[in-house]
Amino acid sequence: MELTDKYDFEEGTKLTWPLKLLFFFGGLITMSTMLVLLCVFSKETSKFFGICMMITSIVMTRIINNEKLILSVAYPLFFVGQVFTNIFIFVIGNDTWSFNNIIIINVLILTIACFFCRNHFMRQCILLAIFVLVPLTLINKKNQVFYHIFFYYAILLWGVYALTIKYDANRFGKENLYTHYIPTIRFCAALTAIGYAFTSVIFVIMGRIDTIFKTGNVGNGVFESVVCALFTFIVAYKLLSREMKGTKNFIWCIALTLLGCVASCISPNIAIAMLGLVLTYTVLDYFGVAICGLFLIFALSVFYYNLEIMLIYKSYLLMGSGVVFLSIFYFLKKLSK
Repeated sequence: MELTDKYDFEEGTKLTWPLKLLFFFGGLITMSTMLVLLCVFSKETSKFFGICMMITSIVMTRIINNEKLILSVAYPLFFVGQVFTNIFIFVIGNDTWSFNNIIIINVLILTIACFFCRNHFMRQCILLAIFVLVPLTLINKKNQVFYHIFFYYAILLWGVYALTIKYDANRFGKENLYTHYIPTIRFCAALTAIGYAFTSVIFVIMGRIDTIFKTGNVGNGVFESVVCALFTFIVAYKLLSREMKGTKNFIWCIALTLLGCVASCISPNIAIAMLGLVLTYTVLDYFGVAICGLFLIFALSVFYYNLEIMLIYKSYLLMGSGVVFLSIFYFLKKLSK
């Protein structure tokens, strides 16, 4: 059974981007209208429509080489079918199934769809959905520790990102399916990791503790911060060893890296942002660098706001941090000459 993506559309069916959007949204409106009408006139069998639409769309990606049909029929069938399937699962499972069981069923459906699908864009969307839904399988009404689940899942995703760096496209042939999806896996991992890290910060704003400087909670969050800082140092050390080992500046670079990692331990969210920055910079992933940088600024702002110390001491802390990072910047400029 062929698992590779289809790129060889028939001549005369390939479209420009404006026409692609027109065909897609036209098909989406058509399929949504048809689904509503089917549900109205056939309520008894409507619960099977979502699954049938998804199966039809996956089959179309395997047997049809017409881009117009893929855009106007297969894509809308899949996305509308996925929404309707979710509604059906939540309706029938609301009373008898727990929330995490419903999400597990959803993940299984998406995994099967990803395996059989042969359309690159559709597979990318499915992979992103799977990345987002996986931690929700651990959530139920009795388990309210969302912060820890989301935060450790974000660390795990950065581990997946690191594996795509170690096992990059050079280790596999150009025809290997994995090599085609390395950028997609990195994108999904970075976006989902920052998304769940951002969610953990929202829990902080809602009242959860996220700093070792909180009164009466000294030490809370230190373990998570140290884990992220340790991973950051390991990645940075590997990168420096590859680029600068054997030079007279290597020790200085390691010392500055260690100083930066220690400084990031003031908050778990700052530490995980630094980890993401180092990993994404390693492969020059500009999207990853951008979202990690923005999240770092956001996490620093929340950390500063949540400090339960006098404003004058906050100012001293900012000045001290500024001196540290300006010193690192000065030495880096000196070492780069």
